[in-house]
Order: sequence, then C-alpha cells, then structure tokens
Amino acid sequence: MSNRLTKGIGLFGHVFTRKIRFDTNNTDSIIGLGEINWDADHDTFAGFLGGSGPTATILHFGQDVYYYVKADEALTRGQVVYASGTEGASGHILAKKFLADGTHPSKRILGIVQQTVAKGTFVHVLHFGQMMNVDTSDFNAGDILFASTSTAGALQNTVPQPPNNIVTVALALNNKNNGTLTVRPTFASKLSENEEVLITNPQDGDVLTYELATGLWKNQAP
Repeated sequence: MSNRLTKGIGLFGHVFTRKIRFDTNNTDSIIGLGEINWDADHDTFAGFLGGSGPTATILHFGQDVYYYVKADEALTRGQVVYASGTEGASGHILAKKFLADGTHPSKRILGIVQQTVAKGTFVHVLHFGQMMNVDTSDFNAGDILFASTSTAGALQNTVPQPPNNIVTVALALNNKNNGTLTVRPTFASKLSENEEVLITNPQDGDVLTYELATGLWKNQAP
C-alpha cells in the first residue's frame, strides 16, 4: 500500500503495510468507536472508547489504564469504585461505589468511573492516567485526594484516620468545574499483611517481639 490515504477514505477488510504514519498536525476530534488519531496535547495516540463530547472516554496510548467493568449499582462519572464481585463464569468484574470506612479492603479499589451509568451497564474505570472535564472546584491545585470516609464514591483532601481506609486516589491539577485529575490509586498496607509479621489471635495489650529463629515479628502478651 504505497499511495497516501486522505481524509474521508474508508478501507475494509485486511490491509498489509510496513507502517502507518499519522498526521501529527491533526486537529480533528475522534468521535466514534474504533477511531484513533494523534493527540498533540498528550504527545501520543488517542483511541475513542465511548461517551460523547468533552466527557467522552479517550484512551491515550501508554498513558492511561482502564478496567472495563459492569456496574453493580447506579454509578456517576467521577466516583471512586471498587470490585464488589464477579459475574459468574463470564469473567466480568462488578463495581460499586467505595466508602473508606474500613468495611471493604483497600486493595479492591479499581479507580474512577468514566461515565454515568445504570446498574447492569458496562463502563470504563480509569485506574491510571488523567481524567479531564471533571469537577475539581472543591479542591486546590496540587491537593492529594483520598477515598471519602463519609460519602460513598466521593473524594476528600484530608488524610483519613484509622480504622478508616487510607487510599490515595488522585492528584487535583486545578480548581475548576471542568478540571483535571491525575489518577493513581495507592493504599497503605495492614500490619498483619507485612511479610515479616505473623499475628495470631491478637489480644488487647499485645506487643510485637522479634523471633530470631524464624526472622518474624510475632504478637504476644507483654
């Protein structure tokens, strides 16, 4: 395939070629499933995944990571969600709004949901990357945002206190109604999950002591 393809030409079937060069001066937006273009603002390729307008879900190659999940309840764009289960043998992850009150393990957090959907609808969840055109007016530029301890699915800019979940979800890049978040969920570990700690039947007042023979810290009465 040696001829140049120009705007408006469609190809169907198999195309064999050594490489494809995209127009890096492109200013057209991608608006339909299966469309890819060069996004100069992100200096990478962009692929359309769904939605419409400024809140469309766009995959920036090498910069974004998404989960494709099924809503286990009604979800609103911008909410923090976790894996609430799976759908039988289908392999689909089910997602619900996450409340950081210690009820569910932090490691189940998936990220931030991209579209407002009803229960039973498939939707993308941003696990890593930038989410644009989201309301950040409650935060300051540079704020570290955590999963909320009081409102399921919400974010807060104050560090939760134990026994609540302490989950860093995103960084607010600005303070505006159509702001941007950099999303990267990370969470604190539990003492009982440390590879050098073995806690058995803990009791009030127990202390950790080091056992040289096993190389472990173990709980025992003082």
